[in-house]
Amino acid sequence: MKNVNLNAIENSLSYDAYMELVGQLTKANATTGPDQSEIMVNFTKLNYRRMTRLNKTIIVSDMLVKMISNLPYKMTWVIIAEAWCGDAAQNVPYIAKLAAACANVEIRVVLRDESPDFMDTYLTNGSRSIPKAIVFKTEGLEELVTWGPRPDFIQQQVIAYKKDAPAEIDYEKFAESIHAWYAKDKNKALEGELITIFTSLTNHVHTPLTSSI
Repeated sequence: MKNVNLNAIENSLSYDAYMELVGQLTKANATTGPDQSEIMVNFTKLNYRRMTRLNKTIIVSDMLVKMISNLPYKMTWVIIAEAWCGDAAQNVPYIAKLAAACANVEIRVVLRDESPDFMDTYLTNGSRSIPKAIVFKTEGLEELVTWGPRPDFIQQQVIAYKKDAPAEIDYEKFAESIHAWYAKDKNKALEGELITIFTSLTNHVHTPLTSSI
């Protein structure tokens, strides 16, 4: 198990509390984290509208719910996010709704910039990319698997953009293309990756131990 700073989990938010916080910040023209610039505040307002809509319209996979519910242990899913993060707004509502449908899952949200030690345990290629989801067994907080910061197709697009972005494509246009993809995909890529993850955990549970004698 990684040397995880458990204080971050102890001080984390429920998903409902996270939504309430983002809503309050939206009304106050503020956001999470130290950067309170107008652009970050506007991102937060947009993300709150996105999450509110997704919370009402997302339909999670019944197969995935059954697969997770059949795992023989309770889990704590910890999501690292920030209110201004567009990828978090697009992905966390699905993960939260999935968790809510499984009696053996509790979901908690950790704010990245309030918990740098925890975030630095789950870097992506050396960067503090979010959202990140970490699945723990609740008993003993044994880490089982991580996911994030975004579906692999989009992650590869982001890597390519950062490596060799065409001069004629500014970040705002690139971000618009990313959110257009999310709107068209409707969380299917995320769902597929979660099915792969929990299929692996299920297979691990049901793989019989072989004797070395």
